[in-house]
Amino acid sequence: MRQTFGSDGPFEDMYGYSRAVRVGPHVWVSGSCARDEAIVPDAYAQALDALRVVERALAEAGGSLGDVVRTVAYVTDIRDTEKVAAAHRSVFGDVRPAATLVEVSALADPHYLVEIQADAYIES
Repeated sequence: MRQTFGSDGPFEDMYGYSRAVRVGPHVWVSGSCARDEAIVPDAYAQALDALRVVERALAEAGGSLGDVVRTVAYVTDIRDTEKVAAAHRSVFGDVRPAATLVEVSALADPHYLVEIQADAYIES
């Protein structure tokens, strides 16, 4: 059974995607960016808020950050690696999912510094 979850993100309807999709025990959370007042010129703050968006999507799908098995972070400036890594480490702690971080030339809004997607496995 396929379930989709939205978060009223600014691009979901325009682009035609779901914040998260769950099929059986697998959940894929779309790339998520900081929201509203968290869109500040600080990659650490943006990464924390993006991970909160991921956390809310997982909760709606019946999971938690502890179920995450993989993340991918996209940054517009590779020099922000340590800031994004610090946010990731503070949120995931001992979960330690497989992770990738890559630099991209731009994200959907020029104010975004980081976007994070996550894959999770929720055991029933």
